[in-house]
Amino acid sequence: MDLLISEEQEALAETVRDWLAGHTDLAAARADRDGGPVSRPEDFQAAAELGLVGLLRDAEGGTHTDLALVVEELGYAASPLPLGQSALAVRALDDAGIGGDAAGRVAAGSALMVPVLPEPGEAPIRASAGPDGALVLDGRAAIAAGALDAGGLLVVATGTGGAPVLALAAAGADGLGRTARTSLDITRDFAAVVLDGVQVPAGSWTEAEPDAIERLGGAVALHHAADALGAADRLLAMTRHYVLERQQFGRVIGGFQAVKHHCADMAVDVERARASVRAGARALDSGDPGSRRIRIAEAAAIAGEACSRVAGTALQLHGGMGFTWEHDLHLYLRRVKAGELLGGTPRHHYARLMELVA
Repeated sequence: MDLLISEEQEALAETVRDWLAGHTDLAAARADRDGGPVSRPEDFQAAAELGLVGLLRDAEGGTHTDLALVVEELGYAASPLPLGQSALAVRALDDAGIGGDAAGRVAAGSALMVPVLPEPGEAPIRASAGPDGALVLDGRAAIAAGALDAGGLLVVATGTGGAPVLALAAAGADGLGRTARTSLDITRDFAAVVLDGVQVPAGSWTEAEPDAIERLGGAVALHHAADALGAADRLLAMTRHYVLERQQFGRVIGGFQAVKHHCADMAVDVERARASVRAGARALDSGDPGSRRIRIAEAAAIAGEACSRVAGTALQLHGGMGFTWEHDLHLYLRRVKAGELLGGTPRHHYARLMELVA
């Protein structure tokens, strides 16, 4: 499989990295926000104007490989913007044909919307028939990235008889509650979502093909892995810079063989994660369900473990400096460790992989 990216994709990643450098304030992650969101609506609007939120729309011609590069840069910058989640919601709305002009409004940056689906192993959100063709939602999603400040939630639920349902619930709907989650990761906004008899009107929900729901869940997991890859790559760059400056016994510590070996292991883990994430993104674009399931399970498992190792080694090689609140290292370490649990743990995806290849 060709895992190289084109010159256009390299330019996309470079443009996004430069833009995020001017629109990401890591000091805001350390600030006392009193439960308020860390992301800013004006930054989301600006990202949408660049075409990043509507990247997967047919008119834009973008691919999951393109989006994975964007999400990787979000992780590299430790940006709070839920661009990946919103882009997936826009594509799912387009495919399902629900919500009227909701997809267009999100793609234009005038509204924020993210997918809400239970983590693997959690109880499904239940959907039942309501009055006048409405759908009634009951259940809970323990954690959803970007949901705290979203104006709409694209909920994955299970209808009567086990049929999957996709429903667009307004954030202000009766019975819908969101609670900010205190997470190890302080660079992003997370919320628990509770649905207690939430009514979704006709035209804003549809029964979905199981494969479409599985594809959405797989895409969410894949882009969590892409985010962790970006954060791990930033940790590698930070560590390389540190060990080439920090001196001990009259020489830079990067000259010691043990430190060289640790840095080499970090570089190998980053490239291992990058190869698996790109393979997973390519499989999402290919449309082959069998390849998609295997590659996404591989990416989520391999990248989850590899990026976690990179984060741990980066902390050790920074020594006491890495433990300080003022240093940026802990922000990226937190992001990687939280991302390891989102969309299914590596253990879950390894088990999934064994089921698929056995």
